[in-house]
Amino acid sequence: MYKQHFGLSCRPFDLAPDPHFLYLTKQHSRAVANMTFALTNRDNFVIITGEIGIGKTTVINTVVENLGPEFVIAKLSHTTLSDIELLQSLLSAFGIPIYKNKKVLLLDTLRAYFLEQHKKGKFVVIIVDEAQNLNMEALEELRLLSCIDSSDRKILSIVLAGQPALDDLLDSPKLAQLRQRARLRQKLDALSETETLDYVHHRLQVAGGDSTDIFEPDVLKEVHRLTFGIPRLINTLCDTALTSCFVDNQSEVTLDVIDSVIQELKWQWLEEHREQENTAESPRTDATDGILLMVYRAGQFVEQTHAKHFPFVIGRSNANDLAIIDKEVSRRHALIDCIGGIYVIEDLNSKNGMLINRKLRSRTLLRSGDTITLGQVDIVFHQQNLASDDADPNFDPQATVASGMPMDHDEDSTEDDTGQHQANITKISG
Repeated sequence: MYKQHFGLSCRPFDLAPDPHFLYLTKQHSRAVANMTFALTNRDNFVIITGEIGIGKTTVINTVVENLGPEFVIAKLSHTTLSDIELLQSLLSAFGIPIYKNKKVLLLDTLRAYFLEQHKKGKFVVIIVDEAQNLNMEALEELRLLSCIDSSDRKILSIVLAGQPALDDLLDSPKLAQLRQRARLRQKLDALSETETLDYVHHRLQVAGGDSTDIFEPDVLKEVHRLTFGIPRLINTLCDTALTSCFVDNQSEVTLDVIDSVIQELKWQWLEEHREQENTAESPRTDATDGILLMVYRAGQFVEQTHAKHFPFVIGRSNANDLAIIDKEVSRRHALIDCIGGIYVIEDLNSKNGMLINRKLRSRTLLRSGDTITLGQVDIVFHQQNLASDDADPNFDPQATVASGMPMDHDEDSTEDDTGQHQANITKISG
């Protein structure tokens, strides 16, 4: 759709896997090397974990493409299976469909197949994607299959790839024997900001474009912040942004385009982490430094408040964490939450809504310097470690927004934001 508009030969951010766009970061390259070494050395188990869309399948496909003809490979991606169904699926993947429920028959058939391949000089590799969905019994069957050996060497390797929940599953005391058989257990982390910029530049370059011509300065930093460095989310956001530019006949992707696309996609950031943290017995205090909220009315400084405990509720009622006396402000108007170090503000179905940097929003991420408008009141959001020494009570949020100048986004604060966000990524994936 937008190829001709931007002078591209193809869509650079299509979600369909395409080897032409292969971009391996240092950690992905290391995972490819480690996995290749483990399989060529006949390790029993190889375990690769990471968030959704982090590139696990890319690593596996790269390794498989480089393996020699002596490897016989079966892939399973549907993993909500019982132990019997798992054995049946494996036989079907090897071209031996048997759907009887006699476990001994299924095991004997698999064992005979593995030994037959070994006699032919072949080595069997079983790859199980989305392995976090397997139950204990199915994982134990895989462990027992890995015990099938010939008299002289191993004849089978099993690759388990899955989301971080797979790590929790494998750490169960019941699976201690399986863990002992896994010499390679690697976790893939999200891309850093630099890697995100390089990733986008690489994909555009392959498509005949240049990221500096298509994205305004600092837009890709915002893409990294909004996607947490997850390649699949980067592709989705960039592809939708390019489409939006084509529809609106814009020549560049701007921060405004990214903001509108986020609203269109209706992303809900880190909902899984919210659910996990809300089930904790102790109250959440996610931010070690907290935030600073500076309140202005008609450009005049009114008050400031520090927040370290979240959720933090703003509204007209004195029962809120921050009470705003204004007839246009609802009793419970908006909520600021901190999820894994990421600050999100959400409108609580207020009567008059809320503006973020003069744009109507129902839910969005907050970055230091953003202005939250509720009724006739402006609230300037600062991450406290960035703003505690620099916050200026005489600062006029209305004049700053009207002038189009960025608020509290100087070079130093951007660097701090990046550093804190990278620490947050480590906390999330680790």
